Amino acid sequence: MALSRLPVVAIVGRPNVGKSTLFNRLVGFRQAIVGDRPGVTVDRLEGQCQCGARQMVLVDTGGIGETPYGEMQQAIDAQVDAALDVADLVIFAVDSKTGVTPVDYEIAAMLRRSARALLLVVNKAENVSTAHDFYSLGLGDPLPVSAMHGEGVSHLKSTLEAALPDWTASDDDAQKPLACISVIGRPNVGKSTLINAWLGRERMVVSPIAGTTRDAIDSDIPWQGGIVRLIDTAGQRKHGRIADVIEFVARVKAVQAFRRADVAVLLLDGGEGIVEQDMRLMQLARESGCALMVVVNKCDLLSDAEWKYYAERLNFRMRGLPDIPVKRISAKDRKGINSLLKSALKAGERNRFTVGTGELNRWLEAVQIRQRAPLVDGASVRLKYISQVATTPPTFKVFCNRLSSIRGGYLRYLEQDFRRVFDLPGIPVRFIFSASKNPYAGLDPQRDETPEARAAYRRSKKRNSKRQAHEGKYR
Repeated sequence: MALSRLPVVAIVGRPNVGKSTLFNRLVGFRQAIVGDRPGVTVDRLEGQCQCGARQMVLVDTGGIGETPYGEMQQAIDAQVDAALDVADLVIFAVDSKTGVTPVDYEIAAMLRRSARALLLVVNKAENVSTAHDFYSLGLGDPLPVSAMHGEGVSHLKSTLEAALPDWTASDDDAQKPLACISVIGRPNVGKSTLINAWLGRERMVVSPIAGTTRDAIDSDIPWQGGIVRLIDTAGQRKHGRIADVIEFVARVKAVQAFRRADVAVLLLDGGEGIVEQDMRLMQLARESGCALMVVVNKCDLLSDAEWKYYAERLNFRMRGLPDIPVKRISAKDRKGINSLLKSALKAGERNRFTVGTGELNRWLEAVQIRQRAPLVDGASVRLKYISQVATTPPTFKVFCNRLSSIRGGYLRYLEQDFRRVFDLPGIPVRFIFSASKNPYAGLDPQRDETPEARAAYRRSKKRNSKRQAHEGKYR
């Protein structure tokens, strides 16, 4: 990962002791989902944290030992072990309100065997005297904090700064990714399986239970001397079916992940049909400014005839959308994943498209020759000048004479023609229209006494009288 040279600090402990709340407090914003029941955090979640002059990678993990998930608990424990393998320092979080539990003793014994540098943090300790009970764990002086209220956190940060190993950050630590690729889709379509296939290891928890992934989780892979950032998101169900507050927050986190991404890879299940939620996700990705690719997973379940029917239905449902690339893969069998990654990187490059002002204005002139804007009340709309103002997505400002007269149909025509001319399939192109200001509009010599205003008004009035006389001569 790009952050691997920074010291890594892992937060571990029982479920519902406030690990994610402490994680959010240390990183400075609500990155991890927080809930008042066990099992909210499943995958490990990483973020950067600044403690004084020191910077670190902070890792939030799932609860050890008490969640009622059965087989999934084994996957959670595997994620905790993976976090401990790379950690330079471990924060063992315990709950002052419940006191010392048998599970705390088991975790303490496991951490002693790991021989990692360790800080024992007693959370929910608004009454600092309750932290004394945790001396019995034999892990040194407990640090009382209240992650929810921020009490004791500044002391914890200074202690962390002193306890961190001596690492020197290099320029590679802040390396900008070549592209950010967000994998989106409905629950259980294989998003985490695809991420793991790209990474070549079991980074994400994979389970047949829908909703296993809740946070938007970043992973980096090396690519041609740089890195590519992969963002795994929670499965997106129909909004009306979201009854759990944790699932609702997971949906919000996924939407935020779209806005960080250059490319959105929408994963569909080849064994199921195309539903309205898939179309909504396509629109959501476009509104967020992502380049969009539609990928049909589990294609090994489809015969040639079934795939032909599936593709016809998909093309029919996507009518009206820009030319979105469609690919078919099998993430479980690793078929087509390499070509998909290359195509996603190319889509990211297209989303960062830039073009010179001269070429833009030549296109603007040509597109109006091919199709003029419709007349409004007998008056024509003229697009005068265009310039690029942003990328990701490509955004352009257009100066015109009648802003209110531009209709949605003509705007769609401009977008489609721009994508065709500049070869930008699947890229959301945005136009911002600005009306040219009439320098003589509203001038009144009785109200504006400046000589320049009076002279401009007289020139305007003289031109208008000449034009009216000319029109009357040939009427």
